[in-house]
Amino acid sequence: MQGDRDVIRQAMLQLVNDYFTVKELNSYMSEFVTFKMKGNFPFGQLVILHYRMFDGQSKDIFQAAASVELMILSLDIFDDLQDQDNFSVPWHKIDQALAMNIATGLLVLSTKALEQTSFDRNRKKMASDYLNTCVLKAINGQHTDLMDSIESEEDYIQMVRGKSGSLMAAACLVGTVLAGGNHYDSVNKYAEHIGIIAQIKNDIKDICRWDEKNDLINRKKTLLTLYLLKNQQPQYQFARDYFSGKLAKGELVKRNVEIQELIEKSGALEYARVIMRLNQLQAIDLIDSIGIGQEWKEKLVQYI
Repeated sequence: MQGDRDVIRQAMLQLVNDYFTVKELNSYMSEFVTFKMKGNFPFGQLVILHYRMFDGQSKDIFQAAASVELMILSLDIFDDLQDQDNFSVPWHKIDQALAMNIATGLLVLSTKALEQTSFDRNRKKMASDYLNTCVLKAINGQHTDLMDSIESEEDYIQMVRGKSGSLMAAACLVGTVLAGGNHYDSVNKYAEHIGIIAQIKNDIKDICRWDEKNDLINRKKTLLTLYLLKNQQPQYQFARDYFSGKLAKGELVKRNVEIQELIEKSGALEYARVIMRLNQLQAIDLIDSIGIGQEWKEKLVQYI
């Protein structure tokens, strides 16, 4: 919701103003928060959705949502600095050391923001534990991604469940716990599926764009590039040659029209969509199992 998004942004900016008094640092952080707002704060929205779904009433949920979004912004900055594949973001326009310091500050601020809320102490502790545990899982998933060590569909799903799924789970579980809800296991599982679905959607989009985000150009292993690498038909030798270094980046990009046609004919896109659909069906079954009203089911399904 537009109104919720604005309140999350205001809460994030207020926290930045409260704790970062160095003018330039405060300015950069405020700029990054405003830039992040373009994505509509989906993690914060999931915190609020789950809190309301389990009958939570306190307005402090907006600061909890801001806490989660500050954590996500911090991890996004670290991720982009590590991957070096997204130069349109504002933290790529400043010195890397400054960006890392800002990301560290946002990470700590996230914890502080959740601590400051007026929720029951035990619920806050449980929410913080879930948030930290999920972030640790995400860091493990990110390491696997950076090492480029996945070789199969199973490896990919495990990596994405850790990297993306655990962050979705963090948002959903924080809202659930703070409302005093239960069904933690089911919430965690369907949230992980939502994260996997979102990542596959991104992978499908990224392989169809011929810029710095293209996973094929970046020799990044995803469901789609793994599918191409395992295709033994001679016209798909380009994938193995490029990943092994036999084919130069310039040559690959020159052939982009031909290669995009081959990708579309290969079955890779259909394969990724089937895996995505399986995760959608599993998520829907889990959502059905927790006994919430139709209104809430419909809102959750929008993320699927």
